[in-house]
Amino acid sequence: MNGLSDRPLPRILILELWGLGDLSFLTLFLKQVRGEFRVTLVGKAHAAALLRESFPEVEFLEFDAPWTKFRGKYELAKWPWPKLGRLVQALRSRRFDAAVSVRPDPRDHFLMWLTGARQRFGFAGPGSRPFLTNALHRPSIRQHKVEDWRLLTTAITGRDASLLNPWLDPNAAVSTSVQTELKSLSRPLITVHTGAQMKVRRWPEVFFRDILKRIRNEFDVYIALVPDPDGYGAGLADLADRTFSSLNFPELLTLLRCSSVLLCNDSGPGHLAAALGCPTIALFGPGSADWFRPWGPQHHVVIRDICPWRPCFDYCRFPEPICLTRLEPEVVWPEIRTQLCRRLIPISQCDDPSCSGERTQP
Repeated sequence: MNGLSDRPLPRILILELWGLGDLSFLTLFLKQVRGEFRVTLVGKAHAAALLRESFPEVEFLEFDAPWTKFRGKYELAKWPWPKLGRLVQALRSRRFDAAVSVRPDPRDHFLMWLTGARQRFGFAGPGSRPFLTNALHRPSIRQHKVEDWRLLTTAITGRDASLLNPWLDPNAAVSTSVQTELKSLSRPLITVHTGAQMKVRRWPEVFFRDILKRIRNEFDVYIALVPDPDGYGAGLADLADRTFSSLNFPELLTLLRCSSVLLCNDSGPGHLAAALGCPTIALFGPGSADWFRPWGPQHHVVIRDICPWRPCFDYCRFPEPICLTRLEPEVVWPEIRTQLCRRLIPISQCDDPSCSGERTQP
């Protein structure tokens, strides 16, 4: 890395100040740089809770950046200036050789500059270039965040990263209670996660009910229901074999690792499942599948351009997210059914002609 790789364990700072999906994309970078660098990751509290077991050598510093809030991010008087000052002081004391952020955000890049990191890598946004020593170019504005991290990995390590994928250690953060409960199952396990942090990304509960009834009618499976922490989706418990509420990360990751398929919204659990190798069927509304779909060919995105403003990135112009409330079960069931057939039924037993071709065997 421009003269850094020949020094013993240089220090690198990573800013990933956003959600679970963003952290899952980052894992391909962490897997490559650990052991070559002393890594410090600044992120929200859930960064350490999610990643520490898979990456125990990483130092985690908690910071809830005010510019990541959905509303009020420019109310500067409400920013936690003393905490931000202490963070900058702590980071400067570490004397980083390099700093990196995947976001084309000048606020991230200004923070990297304030730390005094000798080299600062990122994708330049408006006003960013003065703060970056290594401004990278994205070949396509519609490029997925995984591809962004691959470019950053190559820039810093000097090695080709074009085949790297998100990864969480399936043997880390294991919940023995969930593992014990599920290991005796004789039927394939379908996990249904109904939540999403942003409410405009939630498919209507009544639509989930319709799909679960169809699954029950056509497949011999064990259904695990995971409602949102606020209770959204709990009304579907009568259609599930088991409802898991208020899961911690070890419990959620163990459940996903044991699942044959995850059915979910455009939300963090879909990306965690992808990083664990669990095939995912994700219902997308206001978000961009180009940037944020679960990464990998074994995952499927259910999406329709019902709304002329889609993707609006959660800033819905209507009283309800019509991209999801008009995405009715009878429209999407054929493709959901096809995906379930590909993952649950041996080819010789499947009568759905759309299931031919490349499949994931149960």
